[in-house]
Amino acid sequence: EGACVVVADRDTGAAAEVADELGGADTAVPVAVDVTDPEQIAAAVQEGVLAFGGVDLVVNNAGLSISKPLLETTEDDWDLQHRVMARGSFLVAREAARVLTRQGMGGDIVYICSKNGVFAGPNNIAYGSAKADQAHQVRLLAAELGGEGIRVNGVNPDGVVRGSGIFAGGWGAQRAAVYGVPEEELGAFYAQRTLLKREVLPENVANAVYALTCGELSHTTGLHVPVDAGVAAAFLR
Repeated sequence: EGACVVVADRDTGAAAEVADELGGADTAVPVAVDVTDPEQIAAAVQEGVLAFGGVDLVVNNAGLSISKPLLETTEDDWDLQHRVMARGSFLVAREAARVLTRQGMGGDIVYICSKNGVFAGPNNIAYGSAKADQAHQVRLLAAELGGEGIRVNGVNPDGVVRGSGIFAGGWGAQRAAVYGVPEEELGAFYAQRTLLKREVLPENVANAVYALTCGELSHTTGLHVPVDAGVAAAFLR
């Protein structure tokens, strides 16, 4: 939609593919970054500054998922989920805020949170807790950074199966087992439990990020936008 994009990923090859699809060096650059490493995050942000002259928008969307019952969830499972999502998003937001504040032009930080940060389901203690942490970071940072003109908002997706590295990496099989459906039918299963009976796709999540940052919602901060096709149990109260 006209933005210059820094594509950040642990997988440099995958980041480079996306950057090429977006138009190459004048439009998009790939950077290798592990969000558990603050030095890598700082270097990635600086690459963006050098490539395009500054930073206007940062999307916190690094994540992974482990689905286990409480008694099978190990300390390593818990630490990994929180290190990547809760701690990682904090580190990315902190580095972004340093640059945005120095620039003095405001900006946007968007967290890709989850329906699971609101809804309590089984076999999901580590992931759901990390997502709830991210969700409250949105509110805390919106309150803190508003004076700098920096808006902080969140998106709460659910059931994004197609095109998802998380689901392809084992989360899909785990969730299918929890719900007793074949893995290949998981997206359709999620759709049928929603109010709209629609499957959520990656572009639906991207559209919500765009809506929050394109300028039409310039007076909105601290908001979570559900992108779950309607899950009443996850309505915000």
